[in-house]
Amino acid sequence: MISEDKKNKLLAILFYTMIAAYSYLVLTIGSGNDILFWSYEEFIFGTVISIILASVTYWLIPIKITGRLLNPFFYLGLIVYFAGPFFIALLIANVEVMYRIISGKIKPAIVKVDPEIQDEMGVYLLVNSITLSPGTLTIGVDPEKRKLFIHCLYWNKSKEYTAVPKDVAGFLHYFLKKLFR
Repeated sequence: MISEDKKNKLLAILFYTMIAAYSYLVLTIGSGNDILFWSYEEFIFGTVISIILASVTYWLIPIKITGRLLNPFFYLGLIVYFAGPFFIALLIANVEVMYRIISGKIKPAIVKVDPEIQDEMGVYLLVNSITLSPGTLTIGVDPEKRKLFIHCLYWNKSKEYTAVPKDVAGFLHYFLKKLFR
């Protein structure tokens, strides 16, 4: 019987091999016409390189591979998230940062927030969404206490106030909670 740790390692290698092979095949499309749009050599080379890359680098992204990652509807949800709510939040944040810089209304603060998302990949996406939005920056993550430390360009709450994800991520947190329930 395979241990749980080995099973997760093999799933991660398989998943990252598929991602790398897909990326390689998309980038080399039209290199031949033996196998659809690729030559045999390209196809074999891409597969071998993908397996080697995945075997060497699977530990770089410390996300446990689950069945969710193989569900195409999950990726559809991610596309909708990035094309809709994330894009809108990005536009709003750009305008707000522009306003704050022009008006000089800046009250920077470092805020501790509980992400309220249990899934590791959900927290990963929340952290990156916060960091990519102008005016906020994730400066640290405490995995034991499940806390995020976020620098905000403008914070008008008192020091005793306990921050919630909505305060720093706006409505992005709502959509990520739905996606990672």
